[in-house]
Order: sequence, then structure tokens, then C-alpha cells
Amino acid sequence: MFRSWYSHSHALLLHNFRYPHQESIRVPLIIRDPRMKDEKKGTTNDDFTLNIDLAPTILAAAGIQAPEKFMGRDMSTLYLNPDTSSKWRDEFFYEHPIISRKDYIPSSEALVRKDYKYMYWPDYKYEQLFDLVNDPGELDDIFNQNDTKTMSIKEDMKRRFQELKNIVKSGEVVTL
Repeated sequence: MFRSWYSHSHALLLHNFRYPHQESIRVPLIIRDPRMKDEKKGTTNDDFTLNIDLAPTILAAAGIQAPEKFMGRDMSTLYLNPDTSSKWRDEFFYEHPIISRKDYIPSSEALVRKDYKYMYWPDYKYEQLFDLVNDPGELDDIFNQNDTKTMSIKEDMKRRFQELKNIVKSGEVVTL
């Protein structure tokens, strides 16, 4: 049902592939589903789908209800019922733990939206904010800008980041 191309060619990356930058977390996913209508075949979709959505989608295709404790969602609704895509997620919480030593690969966390990304590096208590529309390569960290718009976005992103982090870490049954 799925064909995934997961390649992080190190020669093409501006950032380390274990960090929460776009070239690391935006991985192409190709879906071939016999239920898909012909007009949807060969099209692209920029909705946020996550690896936690794979199991619920495969189970749904097999006619099996996903267990309630699964955090992911059946992504086939995006191509089988496109009118429901407006109810799909518009942000997600990202986390990557330390790999062996923090000076090698430090832990990182992020709130990712289509227009902005807030990153937090827990080992260093360091924060970053990127405008993905005007800076898709994430080269210009705007976290320390003091204009009203940036300050408002930063406050909103930090608040929502903490909300999602608390939900994810709570152990509660929740579908993201």
C-alpha cells in the first residue's frame, strides 16, 4: 500500500538530518491504495501526515479498527474523502532524543506549522523561530526579533508547543 522514499543525502542537507529542519522532517510518502479514485492518483498533498498515521491507515484499509491508544489517524480520509481534509492537523509536535552524547546529537523539540516553526534545544535551553514562508531553508532565526508581529507569533508558538508537549508526555490516550 505504501512506498516511501526516505533519503537524507548528506551532501544536499544544510542541516544535520537528525535536527528538526524541513529537509529532515519532510519525507516524501507515496501511497498506492486500490480504493483511491483515478482522479486522485498521481496527485500530491501537502497536509501534515506523520509516521504515527501509518498503522491506523493500514488497519483501516484492512477493515480493522485501530486501537484507541494509537495517537495517529487514518490518512486515507485525505484522498478518499477530500472534503474532510479541512479537519486534518495543521501543526505537530516533534521530538528527537539525545543520541549517545549531547555534544554529538543533542535532543531537539519543535512545534511545526506550515508558516512557522518553533524549535527548542533542551540540553542547551536554546530557542529558535523560523518563518517558513519567507525563509524555507531555515537560515534566518527570527527568535530575537522584537517587532510586534514576531513577538506575538513567538508567544503563541511557545504556548502551543508547551500544550502539545504536555499532552504527548501525559500518557493520556489522545489522537493527534
